[in-house]
Amino acid sequence: MKLYIYEHCPFCVKARMIFGLKNLPVELVVMLNDDEETPKRLIGQKMAPILQKQDGSAMPESMDIVHYIDRLEGEPLITGALNPAIADWLRHMNGYVNKLLLPRIAEAPFAEFATPEARDYFRNKKQASIGDFTELKSHAAG
Repeated sequence: MKLYIYEHCPFCVKARMIFGLKNLPVELVVMLNDDEETPKRLIGQKMAPILQKQDGSAMPESMDIVHYIDRLEGEPLITGALNPAIADWLRHMNGYVNKLLLPRIAEAPFAEFATPEARDYFRNKKQASIGDFTELKSHAAG
């Protein structure tokens, strides 16, 4: 199986973790951030993570991937109920977290930014939705 990811993506981290917890092999494929063709070919839209199963079919959505892998072999490890209060808190905090993290992620040495075009693509897309990175960084030290 192949797991298409971005190294900076928390949803990709979720999908990667189940392979470690279940001690299952997976080939990690880090997509360049400006690569729209690969995810569109696999699932019809640009997003990550994407699991390409052994039969060649592809599955998006981190928790769908987690549950699929968790049920493949042995007893499932993820069995607890979801806590709606945590989901609500995460939704509420997401805007603040993005404004702190995304300007810094854009400067980090992640594989998805291996080309200047891939890094610019990320910067342009994210600044269009949350604001100028220089301005956002001026509001917090570091």
